[in-house]
Amino acid sequence: MSLQSKAKNFFDKFFWRQHPEAAIRYFPVVSEIKRLKLTNSKILEVGSGSLGITPYLKKQIDGIDVDFSGPKSPYVNKIKGTATKLPFRKNSYDVVISVDTLEHLEKIDRPKAIAEMIRVARKLAIIVVPIGELSQKQDRNLYEYWEKIFKEENQFLKEHVKNGLPEVEEILVNIDKFKRAYEKAAKVKSYPNLNLFVRNILMKTWISKNKLIYYMYMKGYLFLLPLLKNANWGNCYRRVFVIEFESPVNSHLESYSNRIEKMKGKNQRGSP
Repeated sequence: MSLQSKAKNFFDKFFWRQHPEAAIRYFPVVSEIKRLKLTNSKILEVGSGSLGITPYLKKQIDGIDVDFSGPKSPYVNKIKGTATKLPFRKNSYDVVISVDTLEHLEKIDRPKAIAEMIRVARKLAIIVVPIGELSQKQDRNLYEYWEKIFKEENQFLKEHVKNGLPEVEEILVNIDKFKRAYEKAAKVKSYPNLNLFVRNILMKTWISKNKLIYYMYMKGYLFLLPLLKNANWGNCYRRVFVIEFESPVNSHLESYSNRIEKMKGKNQRGSP
């Protein structure tokens, strides 16, 4: 067996279809799913592409997207569709995730996409998205750097620049708005993902005509993932929004208790 074949077998065994920057953004998603013991649940990924979460969570999922070109995964059940009109009933999936997808939508369409994910999710929804002006500036610089190196546009970075990146408040306001609209009680938390300086190094390595440097990015950095996945200090590129829904029974009980308390309050105010 040649050295090249041995290397391929090694990476297929330990890092199947993994990509360093993608791995960093999926690590917190996998962690949240495992924390809530939802690994064996019905999962939908919005904007999955051809691989989605499956290199990092090897299980069957439904993936919805407009394009499934690229490396294939036997774990993705491909569904053609858009994030703004999911063809599923309310609470169809235990888990709904979206990773670096919202920034590829025009700003006017993002609230609808968030609404659809909240509508379809029953137990957990996770939205991972680049955030803020500093991240926007970095993407603009990287887009210009790509054009300089390759003398052509990069479609993904172009959409980041053209559509602009959302702000934290924008995402949180829409989450609150639509969980209320669909009468869903939920705990919401968010936290940063991938320091901007570290990301700039990763991306500059990716944007290279030098095959050795590119190979270093694609394969070499995989060995550094235990460190890179914790590079979430300072100014970060993206943010992870975790929406943990309460069960309908608990939600109804809480609403009932609230109504009882309000009635008691009114009675007390009305008594002499």
